[in-house]
Amino acid sequence: MEFSLICPNDGQVDLGLEDITAVSFRDQETVEVSFQCPECGEVIRAVLRVPNMLMAAMELAKFAESEGVGDESASAEYAGAYGSAEERAERDRLEESYCEYFRRQLSHIECVEDLLAEIDCP
Repeated sequence: MEFSLICPNDGQVDLGLEDITAVSFRDQETVEVSFQCPECGEVIRAVLRVPNMLMAAMELAKFAESEGVGDESASAEYAGAYGSAEERAERDRLEESYCEYFRRQLSHIECVEDLLAEIDCP
């Protein structure tokens, strides 16, 4: 998944998941994602409205709990094997559905003004 944001030093830059440095949940429907500019290292922040984020977070927590993520006795096994092929396929399907949601939400953003309108800034 890639994002295009405006860096104050380098202009428009393409950012990927590897450029994310932090994710902060502001409220039930707002998340702030911090990226590091691959050109200059500047921190670029995007505040996104995510309807039903609380429900999505609860689903992810339930999924993590059922997979034993965070359980120290299961973490080594989970990290090494990542589950069966069917479990991996299901995780990939879930991840792709969340990525597709963000792609659709951000597809119309072409400039800073569009981003500010998306995050309801005056």
